[in-house]
Amino acid sequence: MPSRLATTTLAALLAGAALVACGNEKSGGAVDAAAADRPSDLRTDGVDGAAPTGDGAAGADATTEAAPDASSDASSDASSDGAGAWRSLFDGTSLASWRKYLGKPSAGEPPLGVDNDPRGVFSVVTVDGAPAIRISGEVWGSLISKDTFCDFHLRGEYKWGTTIWPGLGFRDSGFMYLSSGPYGAVNAGGDALSNPAGSGAYLVSIEYQISPSDVGDLVNLGPIAFQTLARTVPVEVAGWNHFEVELKAGVATHWHEGAVVARAQGFTLSWPGQAPAPISCGTLQLESEGSEVFYRNLEVRTAP
Repeated sequence: MPSRLATTTLAALLAGAALVACGNEKSGGAVDAAAADRPSDLRTDGVDGAAPTGDGAAGADATTEAAPDASSDASSDASSDGAGAWRSLFDGTSLASWRKYLGKPSAGEPPLGVDNDPRGVFSVVTVDGAPAIRISGEVWGSLISKDTFCDFHLRGEYKWGTTIWPGLGFRDSGFMYLSSGPYGAVNAGGDALSNPAGSGAYLVSIEYQISPSDVGDLVNLGPIAFQTLARTVPVEVAGWNHFEVELKAGVATHWHEGAVVARAQGFTLSWPGQAPAPISCGTLQLESEGSEVFYRNLEVRTAP
C-alpha cells in the first residue's frame, strides 16, 4: 500500500468523527476464556474454482530478504498452554461480526461511510464449495470488527479473485489490527493521515500485507512506529493461502503457510500534537483495495 497523502492536524481529524476503538467490548482478546486444544491446521491444498468476474494479472514471485531465526520458524500449529478457545469471526452466512466502512468511490465523491455498501463490495459467497467473504475491491475501505482485541492469535485463509480494478492495477489487500481513531483517518501505508480529514478509507492500524510480491509484510497505516525484528518474503501458493497473526506482550508475529515471515515490537502511536503512546489494543480490519479477494476460516483466540 504506497503512501500518498499529507499529514493533517489531530483537531481537524477528530472533528465530528467517532473513535472506533472506544466503546467496543474488550474481553482480553474478545474470545472465550476456556482453554482448548487447537483444532487441526486450516490449510488446504491450493485449488482454483472461484467463479471469474473479470480479468486479473498474475502475481510476481517474491524474493527472500532476512529470514527469522530457525528456532522461530516453527508453525504456530502446535497447541499452546493457556490459550483461549478459538472463536469464529465468520459464521458462513453473514458479516455479523463486522461493520462496513467505504471511502470515496471516485475522487469527486464523498466517502460512502459506515454500513453503506450500495455496490456490494462486501458479501458472502460460495467458493470451492464452502462459504467465504468476498471483497470486490471496487471501492477502497474495510470490514471493521465490532470487538476490540488486545493480546490475540488469529488465523485464516485468503484467495485471489479475478478482478483487478483501475487505480493500483495489481492485487492488493490486507489484514489490519491495532486499529483505532476516526473512520477514514488514512488512505495508504506510511505515517501520513488523510487530507482533508476523514477522506481516507481506513483506520490507523498495523497491517499484515497481502500482495503476491509482499506477503506478510508488517506495514503501518498512519503514525505508528515499531521496531522490526525479522522479515522474510514468502511465495504465495496456488489457491488458498493460510495466514496467522499473533500479538502478545507487545510483540507481533506474522505467519504464512506455517512459517514466520515477519516479527516486530514496540508499537507506538504518535498523533499530531500529542506525546507518543504505546498501543496494545484495537479493532481488526479486512481491506478492500482495488482487487477481488476471498477470505474464509477466520478464527481468533486469546494469545497464550
